[in-house]
Amino acid sequence: MNILDSLKYYFGLYCCDYGGTNDLFIKVNGNRFKIIRLLAEGDLTFVYLLKSLDETLYRNRNYFALKKITCPFGDIESVSNALQEIDCYKTFQNPYIVSCLDSQIIQENDGSKTVYILLPYFKYGSIQETINKNLLDGTYISEQQCIRLTIDICTGLMCLHDPKKRPYEDIESNFNSSTAFNTTDDTDALLADTPLDASTIQSHPNHGISYSHKNLKPSNILISNDHTPVIGDLSSCSKSAITFSTETQLETFKEWVSRNCQLEYAAPELMNPKMNSTIDTKVDVWSLGCTLYNLMFGISPFEREEQLNGTPKRAAIQTGSFSFPQQSRYTQGLLDIVSKCITVDPALRYSAKELLEQLAILQVNT
Repeated sequence: MNILDSLKYYFGLYCCDYGGTNDLFIKVNGNRFKIIRLLAEGDLTFVYLLKSLDETLYRNRNYFALKKITCPFGDIESVSNALQEIDCYKTFQNPYIVSCLDSQIIQENDGSKTVYILLPYFKYGSIQETINKNLLDGTYISEQQCIRLTIDICTGLMCLHDPKKRPYEDIESNFNSSTAFNTTDDTDALLADTPLDASTIQSHPNHGISYSHKNLKPSNILISNDHTPVIGDLSSCSKSAITFSTETQLETFKEWVSRNCQLEYAAPELMNPKMNSTIDTKVDVWSLGCTLYNLMFGISPFEREEQLNGTPKRAAIQTGSFSFPQQSRYTQGLLDIVSKCITVDPALRYSAKELLEQLAILQVNT
């Protein structure tokens, strides 16, 4: 089955039509788009590149990424997770965090639900693609570029971590002008078997809560048209202060981490949570430190440790075992910042605020 046939198969069951040619189209809340190609896929998630047929929509953008999530009949968790992801896009209005342009939930005849999330398309890809290109070309990113990118990413993290950094004023009107979760008379029925309801997704009761991304990595940091990094994929984003008081809670969280967090960038407290311990926003600082290391050297620190010394990545993460290549491109000041981010004890690790302060100092002195 070729790509076009695959697209027709997957979308033929949903909101699609054919334009009398081999072109395939889809509607999201009544707005019609042409499907260009498949960008990515997971078990129940597909991401497609779309082209708008109405160039006046969504601030005159032409191309979009559509995330399609299939929620099987009776799978309450998948619906709840999709709606939580939409609510995160709605809550964090920040230039360094991706925003949702539109969304729709559809009840299918077989009892399953399909969730569409319409997102901006980033033609320059992600930081991972920048890393890959540098490896292929034998080039590297300068220290000043590393610092600038990390400052921008850290600024985005501050919006997640610190409720005071979010734009409370007119957030509802700002969201409605650019992104909307369109509800219908059937919405309450669609959500009846989930922990959320229509009133929950249309309001913002959690503005005062601190969140963490929990799966920050190079492929989840997108590059905008002006080459600003933008934190993407908020599917793993949730409140940051997580405490375990029962073994059931602990095991449930471990299973969630195994499905949603990439080992090479996951903090040790995520990979091996303890009873009566709390997981906070510093998991993102660890991930950012690993991302910065990869940006500098073209490999994550614990992948390199495994290649050099044979230490399994999980064991290296738990002990914080990694090293820097012999090089002269980057100052000791930047290496020290990376080391402070990748510190096993969260109490000794930078917060996002502290990291931002240290990067600003280094930027001035470099």
